[in-house]
Amino acid sequence: MLNKVEKDVARFISQEDLMVRNGKYIVTLSGGADSVCLLIILKRLGYNIEAVHCNFHLRGTESERDEHFCIELCEKQVIPLHRIHFDTKSYAEL
Repeated sequence: MLNKVEKDVARFISQEDLMVRNGKYIVTLSGGADSVCLLIILKRLGYNIEAVHCNFHLRGTESERDEHFCIELCEKQVIPLHRIHFDTKSYAEL
């Protein structure tokens, strides 16, 4: 059974014609509350989703912790996770 937030999200998706049942969707996953909530709600609503996590290496061990959390969450939820790393500081110096 869906909770109120899940019903509200489902209603908004339907009203705005945002998603189709047979589509595949990539959800950006930072590890923060908003992206985690969206990922889990879309899964509970039955959408075919995969996650992507970008590690920009800007917050030291916190960046690593966020990535590890995303890996564990997706494993637990059986959601495919795609990861990419960026050397943001070196790129910014160009």
